[in-house]
Amino acid sequence: MTFIFFTQYTFAQRNVSIKDSISIEADSFWGVDSFDAIFYSKDNVFYKKWNNQEWQYGDYILGQLSSVSILNPLKIMLFYESSNTIVLVDKYLTEIERINFNVITEFKNVTKASPANDNSIWIFDNNNQRLELFDTNSRKTLLSAQPINELPVALQSNFNVCWILINNQFLQYNVYGSLLYKFQNSGYSDLCIVNNDLILKKENNLFYYDTQSESLEKIKLPEITVKQFYVTNEILYIYHQTKIYSFDLTLQK
Repeated sequence: MTFIFFTQYTFAQRNVSIKDSISIEADSFWGVDSFDAIFYSKDNVFYKKWNNQEWQYGDYILGQLSSVSILNPLKIMLFYESSNTIVLVDKYLTEIERINFNVITEFKNVTKASPANDNSIWIFDNNNQRLELFDTNSRKTLLSAQPINELPVALQSNFNVCWILINNQFLQYNVYGSLLYKFQNSGYSDLCIVNNDLILKKENNLFYYDTQSESLEKIKLPEITVKQFYVTNEILYIYHQTKIYSFDLTLQK
């Protein structure tokens, strides 16, 4: 097992090329998939907008929608922390499955959740302060990582790894629950995975972190407020007021 620790970065600026902007009225912007469908929520209703069509999902009994993952656009994950519930919906936002952690045999107090693969999800269980891989079919815990003595600020995953952001560190785990490496968090509040790298948010600024070179680049953006951001196919999407701006991360100008 290899741990990488560093506190100083090679610091540069990354210029990005603006592609487009789309007008939308939303309380939260959740992302854009590889088919250019836009996902957002308004008045606690979850929406998908694509090709002049719109679908929606909402169940007010679940409470406030806490997070969304469109990692698999055919099985979208909605997490409602207040009701301790995950809802999986298909591409038409029709409910496929509902997991209420209050009523399963292994009761869990989930504070963060993100998909791992078709049949499992990463969850952070506040009962034991562990990152766990949970099987949605058997409703059983597949594995647990070592305890983390604080609640995560953010949790993001792809099909290979899971990143946890806590107050003073970034932690990366593989699908076996092993801690691969960690590095210092110096004031970042959110993250998004792009290939094997990360986009990090600090105040109103975004940074590109290259995991191979361990370098950090500030992304040069126009004067916009970064309310929410997302990355798909190396396109950075930023929600600002009533517009979603898209920037190409590969063509630096």
